[in-house]
Amino acid sequence: MRPNDATLAARPEQFRYRRSMPRTILLGVAAVAAFIALALVLVNFESIRENASDMTGRRSGLKGIVAPGLVLLTAFFGVLFAWLAIAVSHVWERVETGVRLKPMYFTVDGDVAVGNALYERFLTGDPAKYRPIPNHKKGALTVGVYRADADRLAFVTIEIRGGKQVHPWPLITMSDRAYGLIRRLNHGDLVRSPGALDAVLDS
Repeated sequence: MRPNDATLAARPEQFRYRRSMPRTILLGVAAVAAFIALALVLVNFESIRENASDMTGRRSGLKGIVAPGLVLLTAFFGVLFAWLAIAVSHVWERVETGVRLKPMYFTVDGDVAVGNALYERFLTGDPAKYRPIPNHKKGALTVGVYRADADRLAFVTIEIRGGKQVHPWPLITMSDRAYGLIRRLNHGDLVRSPGALDAVLDS
């Protein structure tokens, strides 16, 4: 599977992208269970439809869609879990220690100037300056925040995509106080403006 972060991938001496077998097995088992459920629904399709025909009251309008709906639902989850087992079962880890990185990803609607501003803000290591990350559903900029808690380090990557090209900013490494501060922040905290939380961070 192709690495999802060009900044980390460009540093194979520091980071590696590998398949997580526990995650793959868990999602694979879920996919198999969904496909078994699909097979059972198909085998018992007529029985399910007949039982649904006995529905009365407000549920009577669902008579015709119960059996087809179960087919679609189990098929959807089977395909979804199978895809996740293949595509989302990889993790980043530090080569030196083998510690797995805990990622948080953000999409920013902006250009190089916005990327430069984000980069300068993260360089300070101060949450009061790099928050909020302007997270959007779509955008050319991607911000990755990775924590290696056992090593007491965090890493920030910022990349901008133009077609098939990815242009990364230099890797930002947070340690000491900067790590201690960002460790207390979850995804929701990072997209919120500084406020009452900062008094807690400074304590």
